[in-house]
Amino acid sequence: MRWVQKYGGLLLLPARRFPQAARIIHQPRRSLLPWLLALATLLPVVLWPGDVSWLIDEPRLIANAFYFNQDHMPAHTGLFGNFGVPYGPVPTQTYQLLLGITHDPFSLVVLRGLLCAGLTGIGLIWLARSLGLRAWFAAVILAAPNIVAFHRILWDASFTIPLGALCLAALADFLQTKRPWSLRLCAVCTVLLPINHPQALPLALPVGAYLLWRHRADFRADKIAMWRIGAVLFILHFLYIGAVAGVVWWKLTHGAVNLQYPVKNARWLSMLAPFLGGNLLTGFDYARSVARPDGPAWLIESAMWASRLIYPILWIGIAAAATRIAPVVRTLRAGVAVATRDLFPVLLIACLVVQFIIFTALRIPPGPQYFFGTFALHAALAFFGIEALGKVRLAVPVGALLGATNAFITLGGMAAVHTRGYEAPGWPTMANCLGAVRQLDRYADQVVLTDIELFQRYPQPIRTLRLLSPPPHGPKPRHRHLLLTYKRKDGIKTGEIVVVELSRDEKHPVGSSLVDITPLPQGWNPDPSFW
Repeated sequence: MRWVQKYGGLLLLPARRFPQAARIIHQPRRSLLPWLLALATLLPVVLWPGDVSWLIDEPRLIANAFYFNQDHMPAHTGLFGNFGVPYGPVPTQTYQLLLGITHDPFSLVVLRGLLCAGLTGIGLIWLARSLGLRAWFAAVILAAPNIVAFHRILWDASFTIPLGALCLAALADFLQTKRPWSLRLCAVCTVLLPINHPQALPLALPVGAYLLWRHRADFRADKIAMWRIGAVLFILHFLYIGAVAGVVWWKLTHGAVNLQYPVKNARWLSMLAPFLGGNLLTGFDYARSVARPDGPAWLIESAMWASRLIYPILWIGIAAAATRIAPVVRTLRAGVAVATRDLFPVLLIACLVVQFIIFTALRIPPGPQYFFGTFALHAALAFFGIEALGKVRLAVPVGALLGATNAFITLGGMAAVHTRGYEAPGWPTMANCLGAVRQLDRYADQVVLTDIELFQRYPQPIRTLRLLSPPPHGPKPRHRHLLLTYKRKDGIKTGEIVVVELSRDEKHPVGSSLVDITPLPQGWNPDPSFW
């Protein structure tokens, strides 16, 4: 990481060292293997970029970034969340940078995927090496179907995956080496995580509290750089802070505060969230409900169940971390320096406790997408779990089996989506939508009929693509009776979206309605009745 220390800019100035921390006994393994394996996991990230889902939030994020670029200013807020409070602007600002490079939708997917997967891989390997753990296991995590998919999808909440990985990696490095730039990076990520999405609070709160409790002197010793970083963060977020304050004040004064998650979930299931981080890291549900690979049924089922090995690995990691609590507490009370390898698991347990409290209080469902913010937490626990298995010589066989099943489900699922679309009905890909846009470009019509329920409620997948890829200039016919629908083969809907020319006297299909297909305008919001 010397190049980071040399060229990291603001985060790395001034170049001062703090007193050395207690060294861990187990030294990191220095090998190119983890990097080569992590590099291999980038293949599915860039493969068939048009096959990513392109639904509701993603088109709005890209359209917002497009218009902020047109206004020549950085985004000051993100989309509104489930509790009626806007998310932070970092994802939109990132998309602004990517749109400054290209407006090609597929290229945006590739660039976003490489950015997030690359940063996550760096964070996981850096974390493992700082703690003296098995860094090759990072590739097993990176190959998980959900991780690959959400690195590619142009969403906002999933940015907490790389942010969280860098946060914990920088924390581990700082505790081990006392390098100031590690503390700066950890502090920045700790602030940005909950701003980006509140589901990262279980990770950010304990990390931030620990740093303020035990390392105030280190912040003071580096106060010049910290003030500079704080000033930059404030400049980029002061309008966002004002927007959030205004929304919260309105809710408080109008009795509109609601701290229950919109999706009603059994509280007991939310209470189990600390033990269900594998929901994001397994391939079982992905193969069952998103994209099932082709092949013999016995092979698919075996791979699906084998991918659930991540659960016992996580639970072993939790148990191993819990055994360090009492020794660390005794050591802290004695005023003796604690080795990073002992202290770090205790911090992870603290994060699990906060996750338990927040998930239980808000009744947050344990779906895969609700573990983005705590991805790094559960990944770190998985590292400790695989390390414990190494003591009985099971780390390599278990890790290899899990990695192979992850790769099989990921690549097999992607091949299935590429050939027949997603298992979920009415779940179009970006390529499907772009194909429909290219067909619409032949006409001058501004409204069309559609029997696709998604487009009736949320037309932004089509309208944002027309914003990024405007039709060629020149005269075009206005048909007035166009139908946007799914192509049918043997009476069954396929994933392909087509534009059909209806005759003037032809009866409109049942359930069809008119939708606007003009480029998405600035400040557009979907009909609140559909929220």
